[in-house]
Amino acid sequence: MSLDTSQHQEEIAHTAWPAPRPPIQKNRFGLPMRRGWIAVAVLVALLFTSAGGYLAYLNTLPTAVALSVASGQKEVPTETRLVFSFNRSVALDSLQKSFSIEPATNGAFVSVSGQDRYQFVPAQPLLDLTSYTLALRSFTDTSRHQVKAAHWTFTTTIVPRIASVTGAGGAPITDGSEVQPGTTITLAFNDVMVPTTVKMTLGAKALTLNWAKDSRSATVSTQGIPSGPFVVKLGSGATDSTGHTVKASWTLVTGLYYRDQEHTTPLKYPALIQIPNDADAVDQNGLQAADMVYEYLAEGGITRLTAIYGFFDTVGYTFRSNSRYAPDNLMITGDGVNRVETQLFPNLPAFSMSKARPSPAGGMPATSVIVSEHSSSYTYDPLMGTYQKTENGHAYRDAKSRQPLRIEMLIVMHTQVTELNVSDGHGSLIHDFNLESTGSADIYYKGQHYAGAWSGADSHSPITFTTADGQALSLPPGLVWVDVTA
Repeated sequence: MSLDTSQHQEEIAHTAWPAPRPPIQKNRFGLPMRRGWIAVAVLVALLFTSAGGYLAYLNTLPTAVALSVASGQKEVPTETRLVFSFNRSVALDSLQKSFSIEPATNGAFVSVSGQDRYQFVPAQPLLDLTSYTLALRSFTDTSRHQVKAAHWTFTTTIVPRIASVTGAGGAPITDGSEVQPGTTITLAFNDVMVPTTVKMTLGAKALTLNWAKDSRSATVSTQGIPSGPFVVKLGSGATDSTGHTVKASWTLVTGLYYRDQEHTTPLKYPALIQIPNDADAVDQNGLQAADMVYEYLAEGGITRLTAIYGFFDTVGYTFRSNSRYAPDNLMITGDGVNRVETQLFPNLPAFSMSKARPSPAGGMPATSVIVSEHSSSYTYDPLMGTYQKTENGHAYRDAKSRQPLRIEMLIVMHTQVTELNVSDGHGSLIHDFNLESTGSADIYYKGQHYAGAWSGADSHSPITFTTADGQALSLPPGLVWVDVTA
């Protein structure tokens, strides 16, 4: 007996092998589309959660600050920008209050970018070759976050420059100083220089410098330079041995004038000293040290001198000198003059003669001057920038220095002269010069003649001089000689 099993087998086969499902769609990441979107959503959520946590973490951190100069940095330029950068906004006032700098330096903060970058601007360039410490005390920013205390140190670079100028004996020379012609001036630099790069001028002429072996100093002689303004300039561009450059030009404005170096005692107010001028009295001691000398006829056709001193010798009061015969051997000195001024005139106010280099205009050449009333002539020496005096054929010298008398300015005053009915005991009448009025004057300075005038308010006031245009005439440092004539 046979059974038909084909249908049964077909049913079994149909039951055991179900039909295949349709393919599942996947995204570009290889994930099922539906599950992929869920994963992305979870990932985004995780990212936002992490970012929020990180931001929350950052929000707990103090505000950071950085300086444009690294702490410990060397060779920082003196004009460097000191910029503070913050990662949050800070108030300018809070920054200024928390800031300090040593050595103390005046300056102010300015905003570079909003409230997160500020620059400290010093009022003057920083000092060269100097260690600086900048510090910030702890403070809060505009969002109440703490800015922790911080500090930085750095050292500025050296800027080559002239550190000092000295004359004879190391005496300092500064702007306005007056030095003796022939003085050797020493220029000391703050670093070892390259001599070939240092260019200095006197007026428009190049100066020759004599360098020391270490190239840190150089000397220049004033020998042969005329009396008068002395203006020395150092241009920028000179370098030191390590390549640092002189940043700016340097100028020294001084002057040369002749004086007797021994007279050093300053007086409370000028002393007027009567000095004989007869043949037995010349040459006199100390004339070169006087600020002014007035010469006028006294009696018998002989002139007398009144010398005005603002400072004097440091020896005694009056004494007789063995170098001359009486009565021309009575000498006077500074300490004694000071003592007499204090004892006899204690209430007299202090007074000093004003001296300054004049700059008159409109002069005419005049290299020789004759004052016949005093049998005198004056010759201008262009090499020295001064006048030399000759009287009755005698060329005047200072007996103390044994050098020719050097007159910076010559003034010839014209005034009224009266012969008083008073005899000098030898038959000559006394001359009276009216100095309590005004009159004309001839002014000679640096080989030029200028018309001018003089004025004397009263017997207790100093005589003043003006140029033809009415401008006050400055009397130069050194000896000013005034011939009082009719």
